[in-house]
Amino acid sequence: MSKYKGSSIIEVIVVIVILSIWIVWAYWMLNSWQKLANTTENRIKAINIAREWIEAVGNIRDTNWIKFSSDYQNCWNTKNYDDGCIGNAITIPTKRFSSWSYILIQSGSLWTLSWVSNPSSTYTWGLTQFPVSYDSDWLIIQTGSVNKCTTNTSTWCLSIFTREIKISYIWTTDPETASWMEVHSIVKWVDNSKVWTYEIDLKTIFTNWKK
Repeated sequence: MSKYKGSSIIEVIVVIVILSIWIVWAYWMLNSWQKLANTTENRIKAINIAREWIEAVGNIRDTNWIKFSSDYQNCWNTKNYDDGCIGNAITIPTKRFSSWSYILIQSGSLWTLSWVSNPSSTYTWGLTQFPVSYDSDWLIIQTGSVNKCTTNTSTWCLSIFTREIKISYIWTTDPETASWMEVHSIVKWVDNSKVWTYEIDLKTIFTNWKK
């Protein structure tokens, strides 16, 4: 009889061990899937954030074309819609968007690029220089509240993302490709563990094909 009791106890212990291993494995799998879901969701958001700002820079160029249709040559990449660009190629270097880092700000119905001092590629600095916030309608802005978002539905708060518009020019001897503007929309964020920094970098080339 004691022999059977000993066997029963061993069997119970084996079952408990197996159940414990299964519970730990199930929890690990659930946690991994949750992290994967969060990472995927953040990546989709980051791509949309980056794409939106690429389109906004294109809108600035197109608006310059409309506002300064009398001088496509000198005004296509003028900053702040400065009409001093018309017929004034000499001062263009001081009036156009230079090779630098910017944030985008909407003023009324117009987009403007705001020059950023001392840009850095590090995440900590970028969080200060290139913040991405949500307004009351959950639309993306780069000015506003400094309070961090507490939930996925929070408004008027600072998101986990940063966004930098980096402009450079492609100078060539070919008049057809000279001074093409290369634009990078760079979005960064940190995962839930606060360890890995993720980055989305969308690049496009804007040309002055109307000149």
